[in-house]
Amino acid sequence: MILDGCFRLNLHVCISFIKRRGAFDLRTFISTIACSFEPSLPHSNSVSFVPHSRKHSASHFASLLQSCSALTDLHFGRKVHSQVITYGLSSSSHVCSKILGMYILCGSFFDATSMFYRMELQHSLPWNWMIRGMTMCSQFQFALLFYMKMLGLGICPDKYTFPYVVKSCGGMGSVNMGRLVHQKIRTMGLEDDMFVGSSLIKLYAENGCINDAQQLFNLMENKDCVLWNVMMHGYLKNKDYANAVQLFMEMRQSGMKPSSVTLISILSVCAVEGIIRLGSQLHGLSVILGFEKDPPVANTLVAVYSKSQQLLDACKIFEAMPQNDVVLWNAIISGHVQNGMMREAFDLFDEMIHLHIEPDSVTFSSLLPSISQCGTLKHGM
Repeated sequence: MILDGCFRLNLHVCISFIKRRGAFDLRTFISTIACSFEPSLPHSNSVSFVPHSRKHSASHFASLLQSCSALTDLHFGRKVHSQVITYGLSSSSHVCSKILGMYILCGSFFDATSMFYRMELQHSLPWNWMIRGMTMCSQFQFALLFYMKMLGLGICPDKYTFPYVVKSCGGMGSVNMGRLVHQKIRTMGLEDDMFVGSSLIKLYAENGCINDAQQLFNLMENKDCVLWNVMMHGYLKNKDYANAVQLFMEMRQSGMKPSSVTLISILSVCAVEGIIRLGSQLHGLSVILGFEKDPPVANTLVAVYSKSQQLLDACKIFEAMPQNDVVLWNAIISGHVQNGMMREAFDLFDEMIHLHIEPDSVTFSSLLPSISQCGTLKHGM
Protein backbone atom coordinates (compact mmCIF):
# COMPACT_ATOMS: atom_id res chain seq x y z
CA MET A 1 0.00 0.00 0.00
CA ILE A 2 1.14 3.55 -0.84
CA LEU A 3 0.45 4.82 2.65
CA ASP A 4 2.01 1.93 4.61
CA GLY A 5 5.00 4.11 5.55
CA CYS A 6 3.11 7.31 6.23
CA PHE A 7 2.46 6.69 9.93
CA ARG A 8 4.37 4.89 12.64
CA LEU A 9 1.17 3.82 14.30
CA ASN A 10 -0.33 0.33 14.38
CA LEU A 11 -4.06 0.75 13.88
CA HIS A 12 -4.73 -2.74 15.18
CA VAL A 13 -3.26 -1.70 18.54
CA CYS A 14 -5.67 1.27 18.62
CA ILE A 15 -8.68 -0.84 17.70
CA SER A 16 -7.86 -3.52 20.26
CA PHE A 17 -7.33 -0.75 22.85
CA ILE A 18 -10.81 0.62 22.12
CA LYS A 19 -12.45 -2.81 22.21
CA ARG A 20 -10.68 -3.65 25.45
CA ARG A 21 -11.48 -0.40 27.22
CA GLY A 22 -14.92 0.37 25.77
CA ALA A 23 -15.97 3.90 26.79
CA PHE A 24 -13.10 6.07 28.01
CA ASP A 25 -11.86 9.63 28.12
CA LEU A 26 -10.81 11.09 24.76
CA ARG A 27 -7.87 13.06 26.20
CA THR A 28 -6.43 9.88 27.76
CA PHE A 29 -6.64 8.04 24.44
CA ILE A 30 -5.05 10.85 22.42
CA SER A 31 -2.21 11.24 24.88
CA THR A 32 -1.66 7.48 24.71
CA ILE A 33 -1.31 7.39 20.92
CA ALA A 34 0.36 10.77 20.35
CA CYS A 35 3.78 9.35 21.21
CA SER A 36 3.44 7.01 18.22
CA PHE A 37 3.62 9.88 15.75
CA GLU A 38 6.65 11.32 14.04
CA PRO A 39 7.65 14.52 15.88
CA SER A 40 7.98 16.78 12.85
CA LEU A 41 5.97 17.64 9.77
CA PRO A 42 7.35 17.94 6.24
CA HIS A 43 7.86 21.54 5.11
CA SER A 44 6.49 23.09 1.95
CA ASN A 45 8.79 22.99 -1.09
CA SER A 46 7.52 26.21 -2.58
CA VAL A 47 8.70 27.86 -5.77
CA SER A 48 9.68 31.54 -5.57
CA PHE A 49 7.09 34.04 -6.68
CA VAL A 50 7.37 35.54 -10.17
CA PRO A 51 5.20 38.28 -11.70
CA HIS A 52 2.14 37.00 -13.55
CA SER A 53 -0.94 38.37 -15.26
CA ARG A 54 -4.49 38.13 -13.98
CA LYS A 55 -4.97 35.16 -16.32
CA HIS A 56 -2.33 33.34 -14.30
CA SER A 57 -3.54 34.45 -10.88
CA ALA A 58 -4.14 32.13 -7.92
CA SER A 59 -7.91 32.50 -8.26
CA HIS A 60 -7.75 31.58 -11.96
CA PHE A 61 -5.84 28.36 -11.27
CA ALA A 62 -8.05 27.57 -8.27
CA SER A 63 -11.11 27.82 -10.51
CA LEU A 64 -9.54 25.50 -13.10
CA LEU A 65 -8.56 22.96 -10.46
CA GLN A 66 -12.02 23.00 -8.92
CA SER A 67 -13.49 21.91 -12.27
CA CYS A 68 -11.43 18.68 -12.15
CA SER A 69 -13.46 16.13 -10.23
CA ALA A 70 -13.25 12.82 -12.13
CA LEU A 71 -10.63 10.36 -13.30
CA THR A 72 -10.96 11.69 -16.85
CA ASP A 73 -9.87 15.14 -15.60
CA LEU A 74 -6.59 13.92 -14.09
CA HIS A 75 -4.41 14.68 -17.13
CA PHE A 76 -5.75 18.23 -17.35
CA GLY A 77 -5.37 18.68 -13.60
CA ARG A 78 -1.70 17.69 -13.76
CA LYS A 79 -1.14 20.25 -16.51
CA VAL A 80 -2.70 22.94 -14.34
CA HIS A 81 -0.50 21.83 -11.43
CA SER A 82 2.62 22.22 -13.58
CA GLN A 83 1.48 25.72 -14.57
CA VAL A 84 0.98 26.60 -10.90
CA ILE A 85 4.63 25.69 -10.28
CA THR A 86 5.78 27.57 -13.41
CA TYR A 87 4.08 30.79 -12.30
CA GLY A 88 5.36 30.52 -8.73
CA LEU A 89 2.01 29.97 -7.06
CA SER A 90 2.83 26.77 -5.18
CA SER A 91 3.30 28.85 -2.02
CA SER A 92 -0.42 29.72 -2.02
CA SER A 93 -2.19 27.55 0.56
CA HIS A 94 -5.49 28.11 -1.26
CA VAL A 95 -4.12 26.82 -4.56
CA CYS A 96 -2.33 23.92 -2.87
CA SER A 97 -5.57 22.85 -1.21
CA LYS A 98 -7.29 22.91 -4.60
CA ILE A 99 -4.49 20.78 -6.08
CA LEU A 100 -4.81 18.27 -3.25
CA GLY A 101 -8.58 18.17 -3.66
CA MET A 102 -8.20 17.68 -7.41
CA TYR A 103 -5.95 14.64 -6.94
CA ILE A 104 -8.32 13.17 -4.34
CA LEU A 105 -11.42 13.59 -6.51
CA CYS A 106 -9.59 12.28 -9.58
CA GLY A 107 -8.51 9.18 -7.66
CA SER A 108 -4.74 9.73 -7.79
CA PHE A 109 -3.79 9.01 -4.19
CA PHE A 110 -0.06 8.74 -4.92
CA ASP A 111 -0.07 12.35 -6.18
CA ALA A 112 -2.38 13.37 -3.34
CA THR A 113 -0.07 11.93 -0.69
CA SER A 114 2.95 13.57 -2.31
CA MET A 115 1.12 16.92 -2.40
CA PHE A 116 -0.09 16.54 1.18
CA TYR A 117 3.46 16.33 2.53
CA ARG A 118 4.50 19.43 0.60
CA MET A 119 1.85 21.55 2.27
CA GLU A 120 1.64 23.50 5.50
CA LEU A 121 -0.22 21.07 7.76
CA GLN A 122 -1.11 23.34 10.65
CA HIS A 123 -4.78 23.68 9.71
CA SER A 124 -7.54 21.15 9.09
CA LEU A 125 -8.19 21.52 5.34
CA PRO A 126 -5.44 19.23 3.93
CA TRP A 127 -6.21 16.65 6.62
CA ASN A 128 -9.91 16.79 5.74
CA TRP A 129 -9.08 16.10 2.10
CA MET A 130 -6.98 13.04 2.95
CA ILE A 131 -9.60 11.68 5.36
CA ARG A 132 -12.28 12.23 2.73
CA GLY A 133 -10.19 10.54 0.04
CA MET A 134 -9.43 7.49 2.14
CA THR A 135 -13.11 7.17 3.06
CA MET A 136 -14.23 7.52 -0.56
CA CYS A 137 -12.06 4.57 -1.63
CA SER A 138 -13.09 2.49 1.42
CA GLN A 139 -9.66 2.71 3.05
CA PHE A 140 -11.33 3.29 6.39
CA GLN A 141 -8.34 2.29 8.52
CA PHE A 142 -6.13 4.89 6.85
CA ALA A 143 -8.85 7.54 7.18
CA LEU A 144 -8.89 6.92 10.92
CA LEU A 145 -5.10 6.99 11.04
CA PHE A 146 -5.08 10.46 9.48
CA TYR A 147 -7.70 11.56 12.01
CA MET A 148 -5.69 10.19 14.94
CA LYS A 149 -2.47 11.80 13.76
CA MET A 150 -4.31 15.07 13.22
CA LEU A 151 -5.44 15.03 16.86
CA GLY A 152 -2.07 13.84 18.10
CA LEU A 153 -0.37 16.84 16.48
CA GLY A 154 -2.83 19.24 18.08
CA ILE A 155 -4.64 20.16 14.84
CA CYS A 156 -8.30 20.87 15.55
CA PRO A 157 -10.86 19.06 13.40
CA ASP A 158 -13.98 20.86 12.21
CA LYS A 159 -17.48 20.09 10.99
CA TYR A 160 -16.07 18.99 7.61
CA THR A 161 -13.79 16.43 9.25
CA PHE A 162 -16.30 14.45 11.25
CA PRO A 163 -18.83 13.15 8.65
CA TYR A 164 -16.08 11.18 6.89
CA VAL A 165 -14.46 10.05 10.15
CA VAL A 166 -17.82 8.76 11.39
CA LYS A 167 -18.44 7.08 8.04
CA SER A 168 -15.09 5.31 8.36
CA CYS A 169 -16.08 4.08 11.81
CA GLY A 170 -19.23 2.66 10.23
CA GLY A 171 -17.23 1.15 7.39
CA MET A 172 -15.15 -0.75 9.95
CA GLY A 173 -18.22 -1.66 11.99
CA SER A 174 -16.63 -0.05 15.05
CA VAL A 175 -19.33 1.55 17.19
CA ASN A 176 -16.81 1.99 20.03
CA MET A 177 -14.60 4.10 17.77
CA GLY A 178 -17.72 5.99 16.71
CA ARG A 179 -18.57 6.73 20.33
CA LEU A 180 -15.05 8.03 20.87
CA VAL A 181 -15.42 10.38 17.90
CA HIS A 182 -18.87 11.34 19.22
CA GLN A 183 -17.22 12.48 22.48
CA LYS A 184 -15.01 14.87 20.54
CA ILE A 185 -17.96 16.11 18.50
CA ARG A 186 -19.91 16.83 21.68
CA THR A 187 -17.05 18.73 23.31
CA MET A 188 -16.75 20.89 20.18
CA GLY A 189 -20.48 21.67 20.15
CA LEU A 190 -21.03 20.12 16.71
CA GLU A 191 -23.54 17.46 17.74
CA ASP A 192 -26.48 19.37 16.26
CA ASP A 193 -24.75 20.16 12.96
CA MET A 194 -26.91 18.68 10.21
CA PHE A 195 -24.17 16.74 8.41
CA VAL A 196 -22.29 15.64 11.52
CA GLY A 197 -25.49 14.63 13.33
CA SER A 198 -26.88 12.67 10.39
CA SER A 199 -23.62 10.74 10.01
CA LEU A 200 -23.76 9.75 13.71
CA ILE A 201 -27.41 8.75 13.46
CA LYS A 202 -26.61 6.59 10.44
CA LEU A 203 -23.66 4.97 12.24
CA TYR A 204 -25.77 4.04 15.28
CA ALA A 205 -28.83 2.94 13.30
CA GLU A 206 -26.90 0.71 10.91
CA ASN A 207 -25.03 -0.98 13.74
CA GLY A 208 -28.04 -1.94 15.85
CA CYS A 209 -27.91 1.03 18.25
CA ILE A 210 -31.31 2.38 17.23
CA ASN A 211 -32.01 3.92 20.66
CA ASP A 212 -28.80 5.99 20.45
CA ALA A 213 -29.82 7.09 16.97
CA GLN A 214 -33.31 8.07 18.21
CA GLN A 215 -31.93 10.08 21.14
CA LEU A 216 -29.57 11.99 18.88
CA PHE A 217 -32.34 12.57 16.34
CA ASN A 218 -34.56 14.02 19.06
CA LEU A 219 -31.79 16.45 20.06
CA MET A 220 -31.58 17.93 16.57
CA GLU A 221 -33.59 21.14 16.49
CA ASN A 222 -33.46 21.96 12.77
CA LYS A 223 -34.26 18.75 10.92
CA ASP A 224 -34.13 18.75 7.13
CA CYS A 225 -35.59 16.07 4.84
CA VAL A 226 -32.28 14.20 4.64
CA LEU A 227 -32.13 13.83 8.41
CA TRP A 228 -35.71 12.48 8.56
CA ASN A 229 -34.82 10.02 5.79
CA VAL A 230 -31.68 8.83 7.60
CA MET A 231 -33.65 8.09 10.77
CA MET A 232 -36.44 6.44 8.77
CA HIS A 233 -33.92 4.24 6.97
CA GLY A 234 -32.48 3.31 10.36
CA TYR A 235 -35.83 1.94 11.49
CA LEU A 236 -36.20 0.02 8.23
CA LYS A 237 -32.68 -1.38 8.62
CA ASN A 238 -33.72 -2.72 12.02
CA LYS A 239 -37.08 -3.96 10.64
CA ASP A 240 -38.93 -1.62 12.98
CA TYR A 241 -41.68 -0.85 10.48
CA ALA A 242 -44.15 0.57 13.02
CA ASN A 243 -41.73 3.29 14.15
CA ALA A 244 -40.77 4.02 10.55
CA VAL A 245 -44.40 4.74 9.68
CA GLN A 246 -44.87 6.71 12.92
CA LEU A 247 -41.82 8.83 12.08
CA PHE A 248 -43.25 9.52 8.63
CA MET A 249 -46.49 10.73 10.25
CA GLU A 250 -44.48 13.03 12.55
CA MET A 251 -42.57 14.32 9.54
CA ARG A 252 -45.85 15.23 7.81
CA GLN A 253 -47.17 16.91 10.97
CA SER A 254 -43.98 18.98 11.22
CA GLY A 255 -44.68 20.44 7.79
CA MET A 256 -41.55 18.95 6.21
CA LYS A 257 -42.06 18.11 2.55
CA PRO A 258 -41.11 14.48 1.83
CA SER A 259 -38.75 13.61 -1.00
CA SER A 260 -38.93 10.68 -3.41
CA VAL A 261 -36.52 8.85 -1.06
CA THR A 262 -39.01 9.31 1.79
CA LEU A 263 -41.86 7.90 -0.27
CA ILE A 264 -39.81 4.92 -1.43
CA SER A 265 -38.87 4.11 2.18
CA ILE A 266 -42.45 4.09 3.45
CA LEU A 267 -43.82 2.43 0.31
CA SER A 268 -41.34 -0.40 0.88
CA VAL A 269 -42.96 -0.90 4.30
CA CYS A 270 -46.35 -1.06 2.60
CA ALA A 271 -45.00 -3.61 0.12
CA VAL A 272 -43.54 -5.84 2.85
CA GLU A 273 -46.54 -5.58 5.16
CA GLY A 274 -49.23 -5.37 2.46
CA ILE A 275 -50.64 -2.10 3.83
CA ILE A 276 -52.78 -1.13 0.83
CA ARG A 277 -54.62 1.80 2.47
CA LEU A 278 -51.41 3.67 3.33
CA GLY A 279 -49.94 2.67 -0.01
CA SER A 280 -52.88 4.22 -1.86
CA GLN A 281 -52.57 7.42 0.18
CA LEU A 282 -48.86 7.59 -0.62
CA HIS A 283 -49.68 7.07 -4.29
CA GLY A 284 -51.93 10.11 -4.15
CA LEU A 285 -49.23 12.08 -2.35
CA SER A 286 -46.67 11.10 -4.99
CA VAL A 287 -48.98 12.49 -7.70
CA ILE A 288 -49.42 15.75 -5.77
CA LEU A 289 -45.65 16.10 -5.28
CA GLY A 290 -44.88 15.18 -8.89
CA PHE A 291 -43.07 11.92 -8.13
CA GLU A 292 -45.46 9.52 -9.87
CA LYS A 293 -43.16 9.34 -12.93
CA ASP A 294 -40.05 8.80 -10.84
CA PRO A 295 -38.91 5.22 -11.73
CA PRO A 296 -37.99 4.05 -8.19
CA VAL A 297 -41.30 5.39 -6.83
CA ALA A 298 -43.25 3.73 -9.65
CA ASN A 299 -41.43 0.43 -9.13
CA THR A 300 -42.26 0.45 -5.43
CA LEU A 301 -45.91 1.32 -6.11
CA VAL A 302 -46.15 -1.64 -8.50
CA ALA A 303 -44.77 -3.87 -5.73
CA VAL A 304 -47.28 -2.47 -3.19
CA TYR A 305 -50.31 -3.04 -5.41
CA SER A 306 -49.08 -6.47 -6.50
CA LYS A 307 -48.56 -7.59 -2.89
CA SER A 308 -52.08 -6.38 -2.06
CA GLN A 309 -53.60 -8.24 -5.05
CA GLN A 310 -54.48 -4.98 -6.75
CA LEU A 311 -52.85 -6.03 -10.02
CA LEU A 312 -55.03 -3.79 -12.18
CA ASP A 313 -53.68 -0.71 -10.40
CA ALA A 314 -50.14 -2.07 -10.72
CA CYS A 315 -50.65 -2.49 -14.49
CA LYS A 316 -51.96 1.08 -14.81
CA ILE A 317 -48.78 2.43 -13.22
CA PHE A 318 -46.66 0.19 -15.43
CA GLU A 319 -48.41 1.30 -18.62
CA ALA A 320 -48.07 4.98 -17.71
CA MET A 321 -44.28 4.70 -17.41
CA PRO A 322 -41.65 4.65 -20.19
CA GLN A 323 -41.15 0.89 -20.56
CA ASN A 324 -37.40 0.79 -21.01
CA ASP A 325 -36.41 0.02 -17.41
CA VAL A 326 -35.65 -3.61 -16.56
CA VAL A 327 -36.45 -2.96 -12.87
CA LEU A 328 -39.99 -1.88 -13.78
CA TRP A 329 -40.45 -4.97 -15.96
CA ASN A 330 -39.20 -7.16 -13.15
CA ALA A 331 -41.70 -5.58 -10.75
CA ILE A 332 -44.71 -6.17 -13.01
CA ILE A 333 -43.63 -9.70 -13.97
CA SER A 334 -43.06 -10.58 -10.30
CA GLY A 335 -46.49 -9.11 -9.50
CA HIS A 336 -48.20 -11.41 -11.98
CA VAL A 337 -46.33 -14.43 -10.63
CA GLN A 338 -47.27 -13.52 -7.04
CA ASN A 339 -50.92 -13.39 -8.06
CA GLY A 340 -50.80 -16.75 -9.86
CA MET A 341 -51.05 -15.28 -13.37
CA MET A 342 -48.21 -17.34 -14.84
CA ARG A 343 -49.27 -17.21 -18.48
CA GLU A 344 -49.54 -13.42 -18.38
CA ALA A 345 -46.13 -13.23 -16.71
CA PHE A 346 -44.56 -15.19 -19.59
CA ASP A 347 -46.38 -13.01 -22.11
CA LEU A 348 -44.81 -9.97 -20.46
CA PHE A 349 -41.42 -11.68 -20.59
CA ASP A 350 -41.85 -12.32 -24.33
CA GLU A 351 -42.85 -8.69 -24.86
CA MET A 352 -39.80 -7.56 -22.88
CA ILE A 353 -37.51 -9.60 -25.14
CA HIS A 354 -39.29 -8.27 -28.23
CA LEU A 355 -38.55 -4.71 -27.08
CA HIS A 356 -34.83 -5.60 -26.73
CA ILE A 357 -34.82 -5.09 -22.98
CA GLU A 358 -32.26 -7.50 -21.59
CA PRO A 359 -33.50 -9.54 -18.62
CA ASP A 360 -31.33 -9.89 -15.54
CA SER A 361 -31.01 -12.41 -12.71
CA VAL A 362 -34.06 -10.93 -10.94
CA THR A 363 -36.19 -11.53 -14.04
CA PHE A 364 -35.24 -15.19 -14.22
CA SER A 365 -35.53 -15.78 -10.47
CA SER A 366 -39.12 -14.51 -10.71
CA LEU A 367 -40.02 -16.75 -13.65
CA LEU A 368 -38.18 -20.04 -13.24
CA PRO A 369 -40.01 -21.36 -10.13
CA SER A 370 -43.33 -20.95 -11.95
CA ILE A 371 -42.37 -22.94 -15.06
CA SER A 372 -43.45 -26.28 -13.60
CA GLN A 373 -46.77 -24.78 -12.54
CA CYS A 374 -47.80 -23.61 -16.00
CA GLY A 375 -46.06 -26.32 -18.00
CA THR A 376 -44.22 -23.96 -20.37
CA LEU A 377 -41.00 -25.92 -20.58
CA LYS A 378 -39.84 -24.10 -23.73
CA HIS A 379 -39.40 -20.90 -21.70
CA GLY A 380 -37.08 -22.63 -19.25
CA MET A 381 -34.85 -24.19 -21.91
